[in-house]
Amino acid sequence: MEANTQQPQKRPVGMTILLVMSLINACWNIFSASVSLIVKPSMTAMYKNGQLEEMMQPFSAFGGDFAKAMNEGMQIFSQIDSKFYIILLVLFIASLIGVIKMFKGDKRGFHIYSVAQICMLIDNSLYVYPLQKPSPFLSDLMFTAMFILLYYLYFKRMEMAKTTQNPD
Repeated sequence: MEANTQQPQKRPVGMTILLVMSLINACWNIFSASVSLIVKPSMTAMYKNGQLEEMMQPFSAFGGDFAKAMNEGMQIFSQIDSKFYIILLVLFIASLIGVIKMFKGDKRGFHIYSVAQICMLIDNSLYVYPLQKPSPFLSDLMFTAMFILLYYLYFKRMEMAKTTQNPD
């Protein structure tokens, strides 16, 4: 009797690197969206009544541009609806689930990840990009498309390797 000598298919190193980067990104943004959701009401109130400007006085040593950028960032932060962070949190959890499934070789993870990433672009387009001048939409779109395309190509490559190993 001949033992089945077929090796389990090895994930390409490049895909592993992308998956680790996506895993770190999802975890960081789950944390970030959670914190933003929690602190948004108090930070918005502090910004609106001028307390935040007083707190930023020590940072004026970094120069006027830094204080201006911080002030503009807080202005945008105070205008973003809290629903944005709730939606973002859910989408990053979905993205994390997709990445974990892709780590296990499950192609459904690619679909979950892709849909979550596209929905994040829509979420940002509704709540954040209109407030930012210039809008980072194009760079975010290109970055998202690059990751989705690379994952797609890796899965396609793995499927092709399977069919060449098993010419049934």
